[in-house]
Amino acid sequence: MKGLLRNNFYGIVENVKIVIAVVMIFGIVLLITGEATLLPAFSLIAPPIIAVLMISCLRKESASKWEKYKLTLPIRRKSIIESQYISHTIWSIAGVVVVAVFMAFTVIIHGDQYFYYGFRDAITLVLGGGILAILIGAISYPLYYLWGAEKTEVILVIGVIGSIGIVFILTMLVNTFSDGNVSDTLYYISLAIVTAVTIIAYVSSYFISKFIFQKREY
Repeated sequence: MKGLLRNNFYGIVENVKIVIAVVMIFGIVLLITGEATLLPAFSLIAPPIIAVLMISCLRKESASKWEKYKLTLPIRRKSIIESQYISHTIWSIAGVVVVAVFMAFTVIIHGDQYFYYGFRDAITLVLGGGILAILIGAISYPLYYLWGAEKTEVILVIGVIGSIGIVFILTMLVNTFSDGNVSDTLYYISLAIVTAVTIIAYVSSYFISKFIFQKREY
């Protein structure tokens, strides 16, 4: 498993360096200017970008034939899928941590002028990007193992649009049941439900991907 995780890391690290550079520049601009409109954009975009990179790197594995070579090694297909989902989780969390750090320093430097509803707005921005990143993985991995590397671009589009759609639908349901008046208690309950749905979707996605991958012939 360690070898697979290391391979996943090496497979994405070059692209991640570029993304980290862009994110750092974006974050530094945010720190300097304190522009309110940059904060939500930065918070909700950074983790999903990393998630998209994780999935796009699978195509590089396929092109280099490494994907098929792994199957000749003394490892189980189950372990290959597990390593992919673990790696995706780690990088998604890393994106959330980066967002939280830059957000904290932005507030320290420019004051608490960004959160109309206080702490819960900050939680929404920090967790929102992470939830989108996890949902992108939950949707994309089963499709990748079902359709193959040739349709990676289509899969990524479906993953991004699907994850945004799920979050939008859940948000609309909360607003519908609350008549637009979301108290702090209802907000945290809703956040817990959205997080639970995300985790359930991700775990279910793992089992679906594992089933597809074990049945797939190369």
